[in-house]
Amino acid sequence: MFGNFYHLAIAIGFLVSLILLKDKKGKELIAHKVIAFTLFLVLIMELAGSYTASKSINNSLLYNIGWVYIESFLLIYYFNLLEFNEKFKRSIFYISLGLLALGLINSLFFQSLTQVFQFYSFLPFALLIIVLAVRFLTNLMNLRVYADYNLVLLPHFWICWAILLFYIEAILLFGAYQFRPVLVLDNVHLLFTINKLVAGLMYLVFGLAFMLPWIYKKKLVIE
Repeated sequence: MFGNFYHLAIAIGFLVSLILLKDKKGKELIAHKVIAFTLFLVLIMELAGSYTASKSINNSLLYNIGWVYIESFLLIYYFNLLEFNEKFKRSIFYISLGLLALGLINSLFFQSLTQVFQFYSFLPFALLIIVLAVRFLTNLMNLRVYADYNLVLLPHFWICWAILLFYIEAILLFGAYQFRPVLVLDNVHLLFTINKLVAGLMYLVFGLAFMLPWIYKKKLVIE
């Protein structure tokens, strides 16, 4: 029942983001496309994940490639588009390459890409995404970006908060599962229901947030 809600939330987010792609230009269009493609990727991945789980097939490879790596790089690229400091953008690029190298080392020597969820690869990606989200919010509050824009009507403001909430929750959940598995397994239904709820809300916000400037006829321009 809840799985259906989760998939529906992702699908609604994707369809809304796709419909609202029109009338966008430049980097704003690219950022919107990144979010739309992320939703499409997640929808396909979660449908495949549900199917493989129902057949008792190990889907670690699916989630490691799709979530830990591809989705992480998409969100990093999204924040890179919103960044105004060119030097910091280059730093993000080199850090991302470093995280990819760490992921390769982890896959070869510590956590199999096909057998287990790669928490040691996920954690640095998640921390970087959190840092980028906090940096973007800080830039917003200090009027370094979107200085003349109402925050309540800014899709990136809500998307950023949704990402921040989900990744903090995900680190706590999968960190607990990595180091205190008994604690998580004893409460597995409750904890993973909360995880799906937070994730579903994040992906729903990804799409619905773009309705705000459309409703109020406010144009977005990445400065």
